Amino acid sequence: MKHAITVDFGSTFTKIVVIDLEEREILLSDRVASSVGTDAAIGLNRCFQLAETVIGHEAFEKAVKLASSSAAGGLRMSVIGLTNSLSTLAGKSAALGAGGKIIANYSGLMTGEKVKDLEGSKTEIVLLCGGYERGNTSMVWKNTQMLAHSSVQVPIIYSGNSALGKDVRKTLTAHGKQCFTVENIIPELGALNVEPTQNVIRNLFLERITDMKGFRNVKRAFDNQFVPTPVAVLTAGELLNKGTDSCQGLGPLMIVDVGGATTDVYSFNENKSYEGAKLVGLAEPFGKRTVEGDLGMRETSSGVMKENDVDAVISALAITEDQLREAVDNRTQNTDFLPDNELEKHIDDMIAKAAVYAASRRHTGKVMPSYNKSCQNIQVGKNLSEVSKVIGTGGILVHNPNPSEILKAVERQSADKGILLPEAIEPYLDTEYVLFAAGLLKEIDEDAAIEIMMKSIRRC
Repeated sequence: MKHAITVDFGSTFTKIVVIDLEEREILLSDRVASSVGTDAAIGLNRCFQLAETVIGHEAFEKAVKLASSSAAGGLRMSVIGLTNSLSTLAGKSAALGAGGKIIANYSGLMTGEKVKDLEGSKTEIVLLCGGYERGNTSMVWKNTQMLAHSSVQVPIIYSGNSALGKDVRKTLTAHGKQCFTVENIIPELGALNVEPTQNVIRNLFLERITDMKGFRNVKRAFDNQFVPTPVAVLTAGELLNKGTDSCQGLGPLMIVDVGGATTDVYSFNENKSYEGAKLVGLAEPFGKRTVEGDLGMRETSSGVMKENDVDAVISALAITEDQLREAVDNRTQNTDFLPDNELEKHIDDMIAKAAVYAASRRHTGKVMPSYNKSCQNIQVGKNLSEVSKVIGTGGILVHNPNPSEILKAVERQSADKGILLPEAIEPYLDTEYVLFAAGLLKEIDEDAAIEIMMKSIRRC
């Protein structure tokens, strides 16, 4: 086996990366317009033609072929927990780590209004959690009853107090719901058990992919089961951090992916107490992913503006507020828009920088006074203050003449009281878009996977 052909099916583009496994070289990195809305095979055939042109027919036939997909934005999920700081947050962590996209989350008792909101959403999976082992059952049971009598007709995963597991499944099934019960996502205070939940989410993802147009035939072309793109990136990031026996890793790092509709932030490091602060709340995973659905370059650029100081922006760009609003509205309504003059390019840069600024602060933890005699400060969330390497990906960064200025929005500023971000970063770019490919490749050749990343990721 000399070559690996990796393909990522997205909503906008179908991407392909071809790797020479013996030489550890990237032979092709390209993309074609996505066809997942009509027939996924159309885009795939174009990608395969590109690959065959590069390596020849015989090598193409023998190559291992691997695929991931983020088509339709990934699985749309809703999370129901007891408290926003623990079970709901744990549910979100599990969903995002499995490649899901959170469109709604609810804490506490499910009221009629909350159920109506859930029924009107476009959620594809409901994750119901809450209660430590030997802990609360009454509120979780009431939430189960509300779901049972709702019109929600999507899979429901129960990952709460196991004492209720059988009754939850029996009740939901009796009301015509598809229910999966797994181990408690927070079995005890400070413990996080996400893998059983994530396994079910990934299996449901595979079922959904099979139902998409053309995927039933497309999947036969590949040697692996489809992987959610964010899971591939999480796999790549962890490998890049830790390295292999023959290739040293980069150590603690972040990945920032700025897209048209979302900004994803990944971090890879052990969470440590900041200057002796007491760690409270949910345990943080080594590889963490957050998705900001209101921070994007096009569809959600208006959300970015809400996070920005409009007066400072119009002053820096030397335009009026009306001109800025018009520019943002144009991007929201015309998602294929490309800037055609210097002002529009500067506006794009401003949106990207604001998206990175806000998304990185939502991702990281913070330290604050505890007002408790036993400890001076408490820390909630992940400490990224010692992370120096930040890798950018996404068109606005890869094709930007000065991407480091956008990525430096991650850096902690004087106004960031208690925010646990680094004071200074080393900005890098994934120039060949190989992160998804490396995540897929790790399962068959981890040395090749990390070496192609090292060749694609360059200081900017």
